[in-house]
Amino acid sequence: MDFMIITASTAKYTQTQRTSEEISKTTLPQPVKTSTTMSAASGQTTLSGMGLLMSRLFGDTDSPPPVQTHLTKDTMSMSCVNFLTNNDRNTLAGLYARAQQQGTDLRYVDDLARDLGDYRMFSGVMANLNNGNMYDTSGHVLTYKFTAEDEATASRILSGGKLSGSTLDEGFLRYELDPGYSPSHLANFQFIESIVNQPGNHSPGMAQFSVYQQKGNQNFVVEAASEVTLKTPEPDFGSIDGKFFVTATGLKHGFRLEGGKVMQHPVNLFENLAKTPKTLLEYFLKADEADKKPASLSPQLFNFLYAAEHIEEKQK
Repeated sequence: MDFMIITASTAKYTQTQRTSEEISKTTLPQPVKTSTTMSAASGQTTLSGMGLLMSRLFGDTDSPPPVQTHLTKDTMSMSCVNFLTNNDRNTLAGLYARAQQQGTDLRYVDDLARDLGDYRMFSGVMANLNNGNMYDTSGHVLTYKFTAEDEATASRILSGGKLSGSTLDEGFLRYELDPGYSPSHLANFQFIESIVNQPGNHSPGMAQFSVYQQKGNQNFVVEAASEVTLKTPEPDFGSIDGKFFVTATGLKHGFRLEGGKVMQHPVNLFENLAKTPKTLLEYFLKADEADKKPASLSPQLFNFLYAAEHIEEKQK
């Protein structure tokens, strides 16, 4: 669906940025110890929670990348996980360890990590899509909503009274569970609910996520208001399902269709020649008439016209 943003508002949720000095004091040990253990029963090697985080989010680097705190031209191209704070990384490492221990598909933690990274990266500049300034191309106000299942889960989490005691950042949770900010979220809300409701290391609720189910873009809906509240000028042309058309306004402006392509007629010079002043004197007289002022010509202008006329006669 095509849409347009009319105005932007300051994001509701903000985060405190720490100075580089504060960050350097809390930097994780270098390099990160990605300890492993061998299960005697299965013969499989098990990574530590931080080892899983480093492997899955940062590509097996020996040391964690520095925490990014400002969205700039240079950092815009970085992955959102580079904006995860040290507290975020420690929390996620614990979730990776729990998920591995309880047989939860690690991709549920991956999705949560990326949503949290998006929050750290963009929350300071992102506007709520449901602030009344989002319209479709016809001028209908758009409203973003979660699916019925996600809406019910989000409502339970927000009203459950456990946000402040959760291992997950409360600001992130309120951001994540607001359809105006995260309609296309990756994280599974029921997985988030299990973390909020069972913050301990032996949460039985996480065992139900042993099989990964990705919802993709099917986790939100967009509704358009019935009335047009934004009046926009009619465009010269448009397209529907790849087929172009020219509007009445476009026809007035000289546009037409040729072989399915939009073309514009060249300016009709002959039509405009009759309206074009033929001498400099006529030009100034017409300009004065348009301004409804008496024509006022300086002696220098008469001298110029007189000289030009005599030069032309001598050339003949």
